[in-house]
Amino acid sequence: KPSIFRAVFVGALIKRKGVHCLIEAWRRLRLPSAELWLAGHPHAEIQPFLKDLPDNVKLLGFTKDIVKVYQACSLHIFPSECEGSAKSTYEAAACGLAQITTRESGDVVVDGENGLIVPPNDVEALMVAITSLYENPKLREELGQRGRERVVQHFTWDHFRERLQGAYRTALKLKSNEVTTTN
Repeated sequence: KPSIFRAVFVGALIKRKGVHCLIEAWRRLRLPSAELWLAGHPHAEIQPFLKDLPDNVKLLGFTKDIVKVYQACSLHIFPSECEGSAKSTYEAAACGLAQITTRESGDVVVDGENGLIVPPNDVEALMVAITSLYENPKLREELGQRGRERVVQHFTWDHFRERLQGAYRTALKLKSNEVTTTN
């Protein structure tokens, strides 16, 4: 675990993923002994928000060894306003990080069980959630442990393969029934 509170965002640095709200919340919080790492490629639309970043915000850019980044952090924040199911939320959970996300970020995080869910584009709610986990390392640790347990129990590649094969079996069964009824 890091010696200071370190939050990380992992993904394309674009507005749709809520990076601009995260930066604004971080600017306003001014947390002592805390850092925010932004791991991902910064797109043109986010450039204005990256000007004059506070000293405790680090722009990492695209990072190949993302596991080391997660392992160096205390918290994963992914405040997306529109997402399918963000891969970074699975990765962060697998690394045992508590998370702050939105409902739009996917279904890995269950509010209060393994992270906190905030509304998208709500800087105030984001500030409250960050402060809560900044001030309560025990809760942060518990949420991270439960997040890892949830991923291991429900979201491994074996689970994915079983669900995919089940979907194919259902589709083939439907197709087979369709062929039988049309003959």
